[in-house]
Amino acid sequence: MATERDSEIFMKVAQSIRNDLLSNNEVNQSLALATIGTLAPKELIDVMSKDIEKIALSDTVRMPIFIRKKAVLCLLRIFRKYREQYPNTEGWSKAIYTMLDQKNLGFLSSTVSLLSGVATLAPNPGFEESVPKLIAILQKLILQRDCPPDYQYYKTPNPWVVVKILKALQLFPPPQSSNFLAIISDVLLKVITKTEVTRNINKNNTEHGILFECINLIVHYRNALHSDLKNQALSLLGVFVSVREPNIR
Repeated sequence: MATERDSEIFMKVAQSIRNDLLSNNEVNQSLALATIGTLAPKELIDVMSKDIEKIALSDTVRMPIFIRKKAVLCLLRIFRKYREQYPNTEGWSKAIYTMLDQKNLGFLSSTVSLLSGVATLAPNPGFEESVPKLIAILQKLILQRDCPPDYQYYKTPNPWVVVKILKALQLFPPPQSSNFLAIISDVLLKVITKTEVTRNINKNNTEHGILFECINLIVHYRNALHSDLKNQALSLLGVFVSVREPNIR
């Protein structure tokens, strides 16, 4: 059983971590977020959940982008473990919608993770507003191949974000806009027709991971897509089932 002295020591530790979190020192902030997100003890979350929510979601708080990225992932960890800390997520949809305009792909990756995590556990209609922005990001990465070299893996533009977005889109109905439906159809068609088996296992795994999420999305969208696209996906699955490479099969 915790004594009064133990409680006093813990409160001092918690206050020290909170001071680091709210300081102007990026190293201290980063360490504080790592500690909170990794350990996530209830006592620390009770003290700092609102601070983390504000840092992660508020554009008015001036924080380096990598600190906000850590705060977003920390917020997701807390939400998954202690949903009662955030009973109302209606305001989050507007914040996430704005956050998807960020150019930093690392921050975008964490934002899509938060969107998927929250939309899965606490869905609300506001999250669907982010679908056009997710499609626009896919268009930029897959169709336009506009991706910094640091975020390319075996010449594939940021496969981590691409897969996350494809998974996130499966949480929502097809876009109502014919323009965005045409864009996502072009994205899916390019992936289906251009993905090939190469001698490089890492490249194969990367590109086929994207391919299979595209097929999952085609199945999810059902009749919203042209029947030719669905038929191509089915044909491709038949081909890959017969491939000897176990990872692909």
